[in-house]
Amino acid sequence: MIILVTGSSGFAGEIVIQKLQNYGYEVMGLDWKPGKFTNIIQDISKPFHVKGKIDVIIHLAARLEHERCSKEDFFSTNVHGTENLLEVAKENNSYFIYISTTAIYGNPESPITEATKISPNGYYGITKLKGEQVCQRYKDQLDIMVVRPSVLIGEKRLGIFNIIFKKLFSNSYIPILGNGKNRISFVNIDDLAEFLVYLVQKRLKGLTINFGGIVPGTLKEIIHDLKNYTQSDSKIIYFPTKLIFLLKILSRLRLIPVTSWQLSVMHKDYFYDNKALFSTGYQYKPQPLNALKSMADFYKSRP
Repeated sequence: MIILVTGSSGFAGEIVIQKLQNYGYEVMGLDWKPGKFTNIIQDISKPFHVKGKIDVIIHLAARLEHERCSKEDFFSTNVHGTENLLEVAKENNSYFIYISTTAIYGNPESPITEATKISPNGYYGITKLKGEQVCQRYKDQLDIMVVRPSVLIGEKRLGIFNIIFKKLFSNSYIPILGNGKNRISFVNIDDLAEFLVYLVQKRLKGLTINFGGIVPGTLKEIIHDLKNYTQSDSKIIYFPTKLIFLLKILSRLRLIPVTSWQLSVMHKDYFYDNKALFSTGYQYKPQPLNALKSMADFYKSRP
């Protein structure tokens, strides 16, 4: 069995490919830039063909929220690129796994389910949703599975925790929007990789599933756990949520290192009802708090 993974030079792509190879699968990596696991250099926004038989395509490649690129770039990669990959799948009769995002829900109330109202509030969420809609056009021609992961964490993907780790290791004040009592779920990237292997093994099709992860505690509790782990003397400083409007303006001007969507959800409960996921027979495995601790170690080890 040959599996094509797009976005192979990225954070998630590299980990997914290593996981697949550990299970003995033959994997080809495709990305627009070189990487350790990238065999094919290709801009997916343009139609292309892949030589040889491809049995499974895991489509991870996308323009992401934090890249803050143009509307045209979001659409060309996330929408047209997905259609081009589906055409490659059609040529090979490949099993197609589309990695979408829970950002398509916008900033909903929790717990979030697959029936939660779709309300993306940025080009990233909008174009990932349109990618799902493109997949729907091929559902009678291909076996397709749509997975909507939540916030991915793991080494080399520090994201907003880059700020928190910097504060922890310098014993500085850690800013939190709101009272810190909100519960946020995280996805350990190793867990998502395990689930994708599970899908390849079971070849589940015709489903759209949230992969929302585990709630390790309230935001305040998570930071206290990390504070204890890093032996930091940092203290939390709380900012009122009424500042969100101003902060979003600063975000759009790129004066602060957080996106508008992050500001919309970081102060409130953001977690999932996992009944649909568990109905597939899969259960979460690696704990997100362990991933956060390894991220802290990674941050500290950097030169």
